Amino acid sequence: MGLLSNLLGFKDGRQREPDPADFAVRRILPAELEQAVRIILAPPGGHTEPEVIGDFIELAKQRQVDLTGIHVSERRSGKPGKFVAAALPVISPGRTMLILTPSAPQDKAAQAALRAVIDALCEYGVARGVHLAQSLIDPTDVGLDAVFAAEKFDRMAELQYLHVIPRATAALPEPPAGVRLIPYTEATHDLFGRAIIGSYEGSLDCPALNGLREVDDILAGHMASGTFDPSLWFALIDVQSEPLGVLCLSESMRGDAMELVYLGLLPAARGRRLGEFLMRHAIATASARGQERLSLAVDSRNTPALKLYYRHGMSRIGTKLALLRDLRLPRA
Repeated sequence: MGLLSNLLGFKDGRQREPDPADFAVRRILPAELEQAVRIILAPPGGHTEPEVIGDFIELAKQRQVDLTGIHVSERRSGKPGKFVAAALPVISPGRTMLILTPSAPQDKAAQAALRAVIDALCEYGVARGVHLAQSLIDPTDVGLDAVFAAEKFDRMAELQYLHVIPRATAALPEPPAGVRLIPYTEATHDLFGRAIIGSYEGSLDCPALNGLREVDDILAGHMASGTFDPSLWFALIDVQSEPLGVLCLSESMRGDAMELVYLGLLPAARGRRLGEFLMRHAIATASARGQERLSLAVDSRNTPALKLYYRHGMSRIGTKLALLRDLRLPRA
């Protein structure tokens, strides 16, 4: 009875729990792209409309996302080409990778299939020099949270997405006495790096990331957010030309919004209303560029930053749970 039940997938009268090893994972073939994207974009319990699939593929191509990196899983004993799960890796400068997945299915076999895909994508990232794998999921999707946790992803932060519509009359503020803004250039590259690293000290903005990235990877990651324009990056310095803070902005690829990529102050600059100055500068810059809105993402535990943003008229438009796995560490 024991041998027979094991062969049939039963043990002690109960069906064996599905395992990621039950599924074969591979990259998609060109003809399978729409089928895989349909799975990735599918809402819980629903289906993806054809126009949504087409729009996603076109946007990904515009942003030079390698859709051939999509991985799918199939039952080892099932029909080839019948996908159980799919996910897309988006590798960015700065040696990071964002994994896009569908919501977690209720079926345990499909959850195991998704785990197999995520595990394969982490190996895919390692082979391409990726250090940090991330995913952004709905905070209410406890099933997907559990799937990523089983693949050694930790909760990094709950991110609040905020935006504000800039006033058309917003004018660039004058810098406070004793400080000035300078733009990003090759000559100021190291200064921007020092400003960003210095701003992490005592910061409540995603502290789990501190120490995990080299400064050039941090800068490269910020530059890859939206359309990089060095004239939209500003370092705040004192009379000795020492950094006090940094403000990094970028225009969206669609050209209708500006993103506040990063705003940070060094400890010595805090409590001097310099954050207020940088926010006014950001909003006025978006207004001068004719942008419809200024948007950002912030750690929900970063109370000082949230108060600053709310004081400047920003409102919440969404929330995501950021998950993180350091691919340089052993999986076990």
